[in-house]
Amino acid sequence: MGTPDRDGQAGPLRAFQQEKRQVWARDRETGALVYLPDGQADGEISPGVSWRAYLAGGMLLCPMPGCGPFARVVASPSRRHHFAHPAGVDHVGGTGPETLWHLSAKELLARWAAEEPTLRGWRVHVDDMPITMPDGLRRPDVLAVSPDGAARVAFEVQYSELTGEQWRARHGFYARAGVVDIWLFAHHGPQWRTRAVTGPARRAELAHHDPRWTAAVGLSGLHQAMLQDGVIPLWLDPTTRTVGTATARFAPAAPPRRRPSRLIRDPALYVLPPQQDFRACYVEADPLEECRLDLAAGELLTPARVRQRLEHERLLGDQAAARERLAALQEQRSRDNELRRQQEQQRRREKAQAYAAEQEEAQRRTDLRAHQEQQRRDEERAAAQARQLVPLLDQYPRLFDVGQASAPPRRRGWWPIRRRRQR
Repeated sequence: MGTPDRDGQAGPLRAFQQEKRQVWARDRETGALVYLPDGQADGEISPGVSWRAYLAGGMLLCPMPGCGPFARVVASPSRRHHFAHPAGVDHVGGTGPETLWHLSAKELLARWAAEEPTLRGWRVHVDDMPITMPDGLRRPDVLAVSPDGAARVAFEVQYSELTGEQWRARHGFYARAGVVDIWLFAHHGPQWRTRAVTGPARRAELAHHDPRWTAAVGLSGLHQAMLQDGVIPLWLDPTTRTVGTATARFAPAAPPRRRPSRLIRDPALYVLPPQQDFRACYVEADPLEECRLDLAAGELLTPARVRQRLEHERLLGDQAAARERLAALQEQRSRDNELRRQQEQQRRREKAQAYAAEQEEAQRRTDLRAHQEQQRRDEERAAAQARQLVPLLDQYPRLFDVGQASAPPRRRGWWPIRRRRQR
């Protein structure tokens, strides 16, 4: 199949589609599982040996215990290339103590761990190395042990039902044993329940879609418990050798949910792990061969997880920049408020000074008028006192000049006029 990419190759597009066709077979000669890449049914399993010829020789067996060789390799332009049983023959009971996909997933992880640069020189065990503690033991699906035995990494591929309390108990067991535990869930079954992403009833956590994302899956109580403990849920699809990472695109302070169309166009969205209370998320698929192990963080570092870390750093940077802008804005507002306060105080002082000046001028005018009135009264009083000192003859000479003054003419009364009218 080659290395899938994000521009439309088979891997990411076909991953997590609940493919159940068999693409793994057991080599009769070596006993190891071999993988049939998509589109390679007519290709070669090794130089000069085709898949069809090798299968015709009875060398490719069904990995399930009790099953015989495959009958043919199916090549179809519309379906995934796969192996097929003889007509009327299938697995005994369809499943066993563990499914075909569990077997192939463990084989896939073991091969990846053997080639992982971080685990170079480590011994890889599949179901044959228990971890013993005083409170019990655990047998991980795949266990990588360092050359000195001081460090161990356990890979658990969970296909069956598991509660959050049970996962916490197992996770705590590995932590007490000093073992880094990596959990991957199945691409079908109880750990993979797809969710609809269209329609008016879709939830806000599914409103932000990226065409590169493979599917939307519901988050159970187990997944939410992992998120609460800081562990990002991962899924493994052994049919495409792909790892899926729980992913969501959302704003830390999301706008109201009644306008999802505006949320999708919002450029301030971050691709991060889902929040603890999300009921669903998207799964971003990456080839397992592109994943790396981060022993310091204790997680499988998928390319999607790397992007999430970068987005988290971008989010922290944006938050720091926002805090700086807010602090600068608050400082500017504080300066503006201080300037306005000083201007208001200056205005009040000037107003108080003007009012005091007006009051002083009004008081001066009042005092001036009172002084003038008092002066007028004093002058009148002085004039009255001066008149009292002058004799009446000098003050009113005409009243006492009898010889010279002529008597005023005598006026006749009205009665002569009445007598004339009566006549």
